[in-house]
Amino acid sequence: MKFACLPIKKEYYRIIASKIRQKNMAPIEQYLKHLDNIFQQEPLFFGGGKDEKGVPKASVMIYENVPEAGYITAITYGLSLVNHPDWTKGRPELCITVKSTDRNWGLVASYLATSLRGDCPFGYGQTINFSDKVSEDSDMDAFFVFAPAILKPEHYTEIDIGLDYKININGLYPMYADELETYDKIGFNKFWHHPNFDIHSVNRERITGE
Repeated sequence: MKFACLPIKKEYYRIIASKIRQKNMAPIEQYLKHLDNIFQQEPLFFGGGKDEKGVPKASVMIYENVPEAGYITAITYGLSLVNHPDWTKGRPELCITVKSTDRNWGLVASYLATSLRGDCPFGYGQTINFSDKVSEDSDMDAFFVFAPAILKPEHYTEIDIGLDYKININGLYPMYADELETYDKIGFNKFWHHPNFDIHSVNRERITGE
C-alpha cells in the first residue's frame, strides 16, 4: 500500500513551534527534544497536510537502524491532537519497531493515527485489522497495541509537552489478520508469550492456537 505522507525537514516543526510559542506553548518542540534525548539521532520526518476537519495529519519520525542495524523505529506526532473519552490519563502517540528497512512500517503508524484518531482509543491489548499488506517484505496486515518494548517507562509515559495533558507513547505491533481469532480466543498474555511470537519480526510463523 502507498501512503500519502511526504518527507519534511525538521525546520518545519521548528517553525510550527515558533508560532505556538507566541501563545506561550511549544508542544512540538518539547516532544522532539524528548525524543532527541532518547535516541541521540536525527530521524527522517514525514508528514504534512490537514484532515477533513482541518487538523494537521499525524506526522512520523523514522529512526533507521534503531535499536540496531536492519531495524527501524518510528514514532508519531498527531494522534494526540484529537481527544478520546477513554483518555483520562494522557493522550497517546504510537511507536513501532520492526526488523525491516521498509519505511512503510513507520508511515502506516501515521496513517492509522490520522485515520482512527477520535474513534479508536489505541488501548493496550486492542487489535486493528488493517486488511492490507503494509510492506513488500511481509504478509502482516493487522496490529495490536501494547507498551513499546524498546523504551523505558520514563521515556514513554507522562511526557510533558507544555499542554494541559501528558503524552504516553504506545507500542504498535504487527500481526497477521488471520491471527485475530486466535488472539481473541487465547488472550493477549498467551499470545505475547507464545513461542512463535517475536516482537520485532515481520516474517515470523503464524500463531494458530494454544
